[in-house]
Amino acid sequence: MIKNMRVRVELREKPEKPWSLDEISQFLSQQGIRPSFYRLKIFEYLINERTHPTADEIYEVLRKDIPAISRATVYNTLRLFLEKQIVQLLNVEKNEARYDANLTWHGHFKCLACGQINDVEIKDLKLADLDGYQVLEKHLDLKGLCPSCRERNKFKEQEGLNG
Repeated sequence: MIKNMRVRVELREKPEKPWSLDEISQFLSQQGIRPSFYRLKIFEYLINERTHPTADEIYEVLRKDIPAISRATVYNTLRLFLEKQIVQLLNVEKNEARYDANLTWHGHFKCLACGQINDVEIKDLKLADLDGYQVLEKHLDLKGLCPSCRERNKFKEQEGLNG
């Protein structure tokens, strides 16, 4: 049993400077991945947008600019990225696979109202009673209401009281 768990978290935004296609090409090559046009564009979307998309969301966004891209290409590319460990698979909800190119130790906050998933920086995590255990994976998934949805709910509650 885990006792005395204390966590301090902060929400993270997108990277300060987006990765260029040259940087992505160099990174993929260093990971042993041939940087094809589709792979570059899929990784560019993952690393720069940080929206934790599903494969279908990636496909729908990219096909607007790249009509020739196929769903199979997106799925195969994501499978390759997972095998090479340059993205991680998120299962914040059952039966919903999402992808994250941020591999630093961080958590996720999902707003139950709007569905947005944000990165959460973990500043202090202290777990007790794990002596003798080997931790192989660590995930921190939080659910609740984001600030804008909380504001909307407050407004709705006030309307209900006044109406």
